[in-house]
Amino acid sequence: KLFLIDWSIHSGKNNNYVFHDFGDAFFEALKGAIDILKKYKEVVFLYPTYTYHPKETITCFKKYCDLYHLNYKIVTDPNSFNVENNIAYISISDRMLGVFLEQCRVKKLEPGVHVGFLSYNDTPMKKFIYKGISVISTDFKELGTKAAEFVIQEKPMQYYVPTKLTLRESL
Repeated sequence: KLFLIDWSIHSGKNNNYVFHDFGDAFFEALKGAIDILKKYKEVVFLYPTYTYHPKETITCFKKYCDLYHLNYKIVTDPNSFNVENNIAYISISDRMLGVFLEQCRVKKLEPGVHVGFLSYNDTPMKKFIYKGISVISTDFKELGTKAAEFVIQEKPMQYYVPTKLTLRESL
């Protein structure tokens, strides 16, 4: 039996799956950060060329910024990334998080005060890194639990794991 996990690429309506949504759910989760993001003069989406992350996240990011009248840009070249004061960054890459924190240290910019950072996908360490990194993430434990449930119960499954915003001090 075919069971698809994580991303609804090339899935049929009769497939069994447990997915998380990279578009509308991302858009909805961002709504919880609007008051914080509005305090910055611009929101920059870091979407490096080396990623396989679904492009629908970019589409929903643009839609969100247009709806809430936020100045924004999208940076795809990781070599051109340059942290600036009063800018909030959203990144799908933990490599870019490392570059961000290093540049903040060198430029003496305090995350959550001078600049903001919102990371895609939570990890156990993000709540401890630099006073906590804000995240938009699905619940990977629930994703794994649902996959195990499918194997054990041998019943059809079509389930989307919710995407949530977790605010920490980096934003």
